Amino acid sequence: MIGDRWTMLVVRELLVGPSRYSDLHKALPGIATNLLASRLRTLEEAGVVASTDAPAPVSARVYALTEWGQKLRRPLVELARWGVPLMSTGAGEDHSRGRWLAFAIMALFPEPGATQESSDIPAVTARIDAEGDNLLLVSDPTGVHATMTSAGEPAEVIVKGSSEEIFRTLSGDRTEGAHAHVTGDADALRRFFALTSSALTFDRLVDRST
Repeated sequence: MIGDRWTMLVVRELLVGPSRYSDLHKALPGIATNLLASRLRTLEEAGVVASTDAPAPVSARVYALTEWGQKLRRPLVELARWGVPLMSTGAGEDHSRGRWLAFAIMALFPEPGATQESSDIPAVTARIDAEGDNLLLVSDPTGVHATMTSAGEPAEVIVKGSSEEIFRTLSGDRTEGAHAHVTGDADALRRFFALTSSALTFDRLVDRST
């Protein structure tokens, strides 16, 4: 079931957060509407996904991962970390969505609760504005979390650019490629870049495993 075409991408989108059918279809360019409906139905029947009818103003069926479905986070994140070297050449002609950065953040940094309170992960909030989507990154000594938010959400640091530029910045990339535009006061910027310098890039993952 999970190995069926598009299924892992549907799960990835729901790891970012509960979504309406229309939002899922928009976030998965190239998937046929009948195939998306089929994948969601299969995932619901298997107990991986649950759907509810949200009240106004949403007034639509909303899909979310069940507690069991959330357990797919770790294997999908580890798969994403394995693929980090493939991202070095950039997106090229591939599709890109700002909301996909939420999953990238899951792969780049420890999730909340994954580290001890004494961890040296700096505390900082950053709003990420990319390709029409807005995310709020919250970092504290226990881990890092990102959720979808609104364009006016206050944060200590504001990060703007394309998904590729922002990924390069978040991953602590020091190459000559274009990076995101990052603003904030001096102390917030110091904490933000301390966070990005600790991102779990391929080299650091190799070092951690040896």
